[in-house]
Amino acid sequence: MPSPKQPAVPRIDVERHQRALLAAAADVLARDPDSSMADVAQAANLTRATLYRHFSTRQTLLKAIQAEALTRASETLFACRLDDGNALEVLRRVIGALGKHGMRFRIILMKASDASPRFLTQRDQVLAPVVDVVKRGQLEGDIRSDLSPEWIVTAMASLLIAAVRAAPTTKHSDADVSDLIFRTLVGGIATDNKTTDNKTTDNKNSQAQN
Repeated sequence: MPSPKQPAVPRIDVERHQRALLAAAADVLARDPDSSMADVAQAANLTRATLYRHFSTRQTLLKAIQAEALTRASETLFACRLDDGNALEVLRRVIGALGKHGMRFRIILMKASDASPRFLTQRDQVLAPVVDVVKRGQLEGDIRSDLSPEWIVTAMASLLIAAVRAAPTTKHSDADVSDLIFRTLVGGIATDNKTTDNKTTDNKNSQAQN
């Protein structure tokens, strides 16, 4: 007699399991990029068999995390109120939000996926709204107009990636890292008057602390 078929898993459970596995994988692999598939399944409170039904290999899982990271990055940017305030204020919010986002999906950046042409194309699509912010800043006189907006956003992304990769060897808080990235970027892209304004503000804050 033929063996009885296994009952089909309801679609809602399939989707719930996949969300749980992706969330667990992002958390576990952010802490330790060498964590095993078994570690991911355990963190999601699911069996390894369930994990392998969704992601047959570790590479398949990493690709799914990458896609999830790009989707969440797009949502993160939308929440940054890109039309609210001048361009430099918006960039500060964007850097802070994407810095936290990058730490959650650190495994993707640690595996050098930024060198993949496909990943770079997808990343550029996600960051396209930030290019528009830079263009607005150039028109309003806050950002140097002799630099390509696309280059400025690429530089920002590179600084964020470097910060995420260096996280295990630094003792800075997320806020400190975001501020460092912002100050490094603005030092190169802001117009002279904006750079002077920032230095004046920093000097006043330093004097107040003393």
